[in-house]
Amino acid sequence: MVALLDEMLCLFPFEQPLFENAGLKTTFVGHPLVDELEAQRVPDVRRDESLVGLFPGSREREIARLFPLMVESARLLKSWRGELKFEVPAASPQLVAQLRAVLTATGAAEWITITTGGSHSLMQRACCAVITSGTATLEAAYYGLPYCLVYRMAALTYLLAKILVKIKLVGLVNILAEEEVIEELIQGEATPATVTRALREFLESPAKREALRTRLAETVAKLGGDGAHDRAAQAVAGWLLGLVNVSA
Repeated sequence: MVALLDEMLCLFPFEQPLFENAGLKTTFVGHPLVDELEAQRVPDVRRDESLVGLFPGSREREIARLFPLMVESARLLKSWRGELKFEVPAASPQLVAQLRAVLTATGAAEWITITTGGSHSLMQRACCAVITSGTATLEAAYYGLPYCLVYRMAALTYLLAKILVKIKLVGLVNILAEEEVIEELIQGEATPATVTRALREFLESPAKREALRTRLAETVAKLGGDGAHDRAAQAVAGWLLGLVNVSA
């Protein structure tokens, strides 16, 4: 990349030192997700303290591995507090059938609601959530949703990843914060018992939820605020202007 590129526009601040240390000029423009999410903010929305969000991801394999875990965690929470409600947004219409099949097989179809889309709305309405590692974790952080992160992969894939990838944290929010702001439940740590425990702590403690929202806001601020599209466009315009001046 150093040999091929003149400059890189970085979305995350932690990218800059990685590429600059390798000899590549960089400019941090911020993450365009900020502008996109702000445009979908629901005005005057209030969180429902009895609503729990389940976000199993957007890939069939992720859903197969993680949604049954989320459903069982929801069942344990429902037995603890019967008035709790659960909602899962399908990332696409094609995934609705897969989610519904899991709910039918586990006898949870009557008390877990499936929607097509609507994840950003749910992130602003729910009291707390369990979310599969991915972009959704960053989106939830932007909206100040307290959550725990879960992820499972094939055992061999996980073993190879542990050998090849030397990072302590896997969640985007935690990598951005350079510390564990969000609890990560990975592989064997991702069980109905651990997820239920994490969500119960949020449901039982408004103070814990508020403290996490504060830390999430501080972390999301590192994304550069709104205007990433404009900053990127200005950088590209500067390159083009330079090329024009050189050719003239």
